Parts: sequence; structure tokens; C-alpha cells
Amino acid sequence: MEPDNEDIGVYAAQHAITSAAWKFAEAYWADHDMRAAWVAAHPTLRRCWTQTWLMPMLSQARADGLDPDEVVEAFAADEVDHPLWEPFARTTGKGADLPVHRDTWGIKANPDFLAPDVALVRLLPTPSDGVIHPGEEYMSVPLLMQYEDGAGWRLLNFVSEQIPEPGWPPRLGG
Repeated sequence: MEPDNEDIGVYAAQHAITSAAWKFAEAYWADHDMRAAWVAAHPTLRRCWTQTWLMPMLSQARADGLDPDEVVEAFAADEVDHPLWEPFARTTGKGADLPVHRDTWGIKANPDFLAPDVALVRLLPTPSDGVIHPGEEYMSVPLLMQYEDGAGWRLLNFVSEQIPEPGWPPRLGG
């Protein structure tokens, strides 16, 4: 039986989301490439991640003549050009310890749409037969994706299903 146009559209939409999720997952967990992971992340996640990292150092940053809000905005860009990028990338990259690889991990098909432009996908170790059976328990990592005009799907949050909110302090997980 040939797939109909509606099925083809659903597969294409899912592929765009899962490809974007893989772009982050491989860059962050497999390649430990924070610059590539950063490009795959939504600007809201970038702001929150930067604020979370800066929170314990706010007083020192200000004493060093840095405006924390300016640092956050500099880090919201796809290509970060800021003196704090290297320390940020080095320390945040240390948390990337999942053994993710396309041969042994996958993204569960059929994303859950939380809004028209927000989808939840799950990164998980691939079962030995390649199929998650009904009622079967499995470990997974939530990847919250958001569609952005001009940029496509980007990672909005990971290891959390919460929509992040920038601020001092930011809300990233829960």
C-alpha cells in the first residue's frame, strides 16, 4: 500500500524535528562540540543556560566590569564572540556524558506536540530489536524542540520538559 500525501507530510514534519534534535544530541553528547550544539539550540535555551552558568559568578562578573545582561545577549547569538565563551563551553561541556551514537541511540518516532511550534521528542538507547513494545519501560532523555521562522526546529530544552524562562534566576528544569 502506497503512503498517501498526508502520511508523507507527517513523515516529513517528523524528520525535520528529529534531524534537528540529532544535530544537538550528536554535537553535545557524541562529539562534545559546544559550538555546533549551540547553533542547534534555540536562543531562549541559550539565554537560560548562560544565566544558569553565570548565577554563581554574578558579583565577580560585575566586579570585573562585565554586565551580565550583555553577556547573556552576546551568548544568544549563533556565533558567540565573547571572552567568557571558552570557560563556559569548557565547564558546561563536562556535563555531556551520555554515550550517544547513532548506532546505539535513536529518537522515538511520533513527537508529542505541546503547541503548534513546540514538540517533545525522546532520545533513547535503541532496543536490541529496534522496537519499543507497548507497555515496555525504557530510559529516555526528553528533548523539547521549538520551530523558529527562518531557523527551523531548534532545541528549546533538554533533560527537562519545561519551557525555559530567562531571568535572574532563569527557569530551566523542573
